[in-house]
Amino acid sequence: MKAIALGADGVVIGTAEMVALGCVRCACCESGRGCPRGIASTDPELMMLMSLDWATQRLINLLAAWREQMVEILVKLGIPSTRALRGRSDVLYYAKEAR
Repeated sequence: MKAIALGADGVVIGTAEMVALGCVRCACCESGRGCPRGIASTDPELMMLMSLDWATQRLINLLAAWREQMVEILVKLGIPSTRALRGRSDVLYYAKEAR
């Protein structure tokens, strides 16, 4: 939401999706057999490590939670859509760290 308010046309969320699927960020995606967890692998044996139904539900949960948070933020700001939020840096503020 912050990136959109600062004027971004889009936001990359691929890493968060990979972590939601169990990625431990070991950087083996493109080496040898690929991901040892079967997330980013073309190896049939490794691909069987992950249930497609489980993975689908994890991504649905992630995106639904984000949507809920985004709607809450937009309502608090009185802004009708993420499109209307784009470039609205005036709604950003600095909150001091709680101690």
